[in-house]
Amino acid sequence: MEPNTIPAGIAPQKDGSFMISFEIPNGACLSPDALELLAQIAREHKCLVHVTTAQKIMLLGLNMEKAKDVLMRLEGAGIYVRKQRDISQPRVCVGRPYCKLAMQDTFSLANYLYDKLSRVPIAPKLKVAVSGCPACCSWANIMDVGFVGVRSGWKVFIGGHGGARAKLGEEMAKVVTNEEAAALLERIIKVFNDNVKKKARLEHIIKRIGTENFKRQVGI
Repeated sequence: MEPNTIPAGIAPQKDGSFMISFEIPNGACLSPDALELLAQIAREHKCLVHVTTAQKIMLLGLNMEKAKDVLMRLEGAGIYVRKQRDISQPRVCVGRPYCKLAMQDTFSLANYLYDKLSRVPIAPKLKVAVSGCPACCSWANIMDVGFVGVRSGWKVFIGGHGGARAKLGEEMAKVVTNEEAAALLERIIKVFNDNVKKKARLEHIIKRIGTENFKRQVGI
């Protein structure tokens, strides 16, 4: 099947099957109704349910007919299936009040960022994470933009990434409120979109335009 004939939200896989990936904001906010629907779909279509490292869920091993049915049912239940490149959901640990090490409420910040910026279009790729303390269980210190909770707010790590040559982000700023965090992330997104040519990570943009120039453009 030609790529341009595949409905948006359905992705072809190497083995000839199809996959659908849907978001779980905060990696935890999946309602009982959504869980029941997921279980029903998995039983009916005998698909593999994969919880990804990005805190999303993939349904694997579908044929096209089944994938179309699943897509319609997920969207009908109000579950967001990713169809285009955007900021999407932040990766997040549980934070306060659940984790004994956490210094900040991660769900509050991650929800705010998701509500404000998740559908902002972006060139591939820019990943965001929120950690409740410097232990960084959500890997916020090696993301393009990571918010790491400390007692007085959030340290902001910028320019990190995983992969074969993982890189630690650089601590470049500190914010206190959700509004400050979202405003900074929005400025970073703009600088990234303005400077990316085809495909890049934030680290590459910072190297190209210079660290001080980057800080000036994003207001830090």
